[in-house]
Formats: sequence, C-alpha cells, structure tokens
Amino acid sequence: MKTLSNRTRTLLAAFAIAAGTTGVATSAQATPSLSPTACGNWQVETVAHGLEQLENLEPDGVGGFYLSGDSKVYHVDSAGQVRTVLDDMRAPGGLQLDGSSLFFLTRQDGKLWHLDTATGQLTSPTSFEGNGLLRLPDGDLLTTWVGTEGGPSRGLSRYFHESGEVTKNWSMVPRSEGLALSPDHLAVYTDDLFTGQILRVPLDSPNEWTVVGRLPGLLPGPDDLTVSQDGMLYVTAHIEGAVYRVDPKTGATCVVASGLSGGWTGPSSVRIGPNGDDWALYVTAFDGTLRRLVPPVGVDLSPVGG
Repeated sequence: MKTLSNRTRTLLAAFAIAAGTTGVATSAQATPSLSPTACGNWQVETVAHGLEQLENLEPDGVGGFYLSGDSKVYHVDSAGQVRTVLDDMRAPGGLQLDGSSLFFLTRQDGKLWHLDTATGQLTSPTSFEGNGLLRLPDGDLLTTWVGTEGGPSRGLSRYFHESGEVTKNWSMVPRSEGLALSPDHLAVYTDDLFTGQILRVPLDSPNEWTVVGRLPGLLPGPDDLTVSQDGMLYVTAHIEGAVYRVDPKTGATCVVASGLSGGWTGPSSVRIGPNGDDWALYVTAFDGTLRRLVPPVGVDLSPVGG
C-alpha cells in the first residue's frame, strides 16, 4: 500500500506541475515528433509474467536478467525460468551488475546493497537514498531522486566506491528518474517524470546539464531509459504505457511500442539484451511482466560497450 500511495502522490504532483509549467510545455511543442510508424514495426513478446510490480532490470551477461519487485529480487534465465534470489527486501529499486557483484538499492530504507551472486553473500555497505542506479566506468555509482520519496535529497547523488562516501545533490537536476551512460562515457542521460524532458549531464561538470528532448503529450511519465551504441535513447513512458526512441542530437521521437499497460501498471525500465544472435529491448512493467521488444530489420541495437 505504501508504494501505491507514493505513486498516487506522484501522479497528483505531476499533474500540478504540468499544469503550472506552461512555458515548458509550450517550448516543447517545437520538439520534433516523428509519425507513430517512424520507428518501424517492433514485435512484442512476453518473457515472464505474474510477478510482483517490477521496478528495474539488469542483464546477467549470459542471456538472462535480474529484476527488482515490491519485496523480491528475481532472476530470469535465458529460457524464461524465474527464481527468487532475495525476499523480504524493502522495495528494491535500481540494479547494477559488475562481474558477480550485484548492487541494488532499497527505496524504503535508503540502503545500497551488495550481493555476491556466486556465493549468495549479502552485505549493506552504506546508506544511499534513491531509486535509479548506474555504475560509472570508474566504479562509482549514481542514483536518482525524483522528489516523491521524501527526505532532503534531489537530483543525482554519487557514491564514491574507493572511499565509501556519498555526495548528495552531485547534480542538481530538478528531478530525475532513469539513468543511462552515453556511448562516449562523457555524460549520463536522465529524465524528468513531471515535464517529460530528457536531460544530458556531463560527468566533468554535472550542474551544466542540458535538455536534449522531450516525450510528447501532457504527461507521458518517463521512467527508466537506456542507450544503444549508435547514441539512440530508449525511454519508458510509465503513465502512457509506451516505449519511445529519442535522438538526443535532434530531439526527434517516435514510438517503439504502445499499449504496454498504462497508468500505475505501465513500463518501468528498459535494457538492451541478447535475442539469439541479435539484440532486443527488454522492458519491465508494474503489471509484473517482463517483455521483449524485437526490432525490425535494419535497427542496430548494439549496447554501449557491446
């Protein structure tokens, strides 16, 4: 019930902010928006269903994924078989895998956890409040704070892995949901649930962020996002129930898939993962389903570093 209550407050706040940011909405009308068919015909497949509300996912490197639910961390293998890795956790959020080390956040108690997936050993190294999670090339971690979780933090915070110290408000973006590393490793992308804006944050000057695009519509509700090696962003629109492709160079958008269960049950996170000898998008949703979005011929979904 606590999760639903927070999401209710989030939506009400989002409508209030959207209604009060006429200038933002007006300027965003000039953002290029391609036709609904510009992304081509993507095939939507169900990989797993009937799980808890799914918040995030992380590829395991061998064709499967780790998923975070209301209180569980799941593993789904390449054949779609699901097992519960951890239970009775306090609202797991963002996940990041480094070798056999799975890092994840719990949103209700503001903890950063480390699970050794080879031994099953679980430790909680530090307090680190947030939702989304991204491991940088130097090993540091970033988290997002959309502004509805309570507490004083906002924007992006950074965990320095060598010292164990946390810098809150490392980047003072107004609000933030998802996180993705740019192909050149010089910046991260995040998004604003309330305004629909997509932001680029330089790693060497994190407060000089810029708006590179915006999802169309009054309140699409962008959540998590990922980026392919060619620089295209793929963004979940939680409230609308869609996944968009966004070109950060031009701001142009098109719909990859729609009708993926909207409102409170819409898509929450997206990652690139293997699909046979090629690549596909994998999308979690609050309806407890993991879906695979298979691109049309000619779409290069090679992941960053892949």
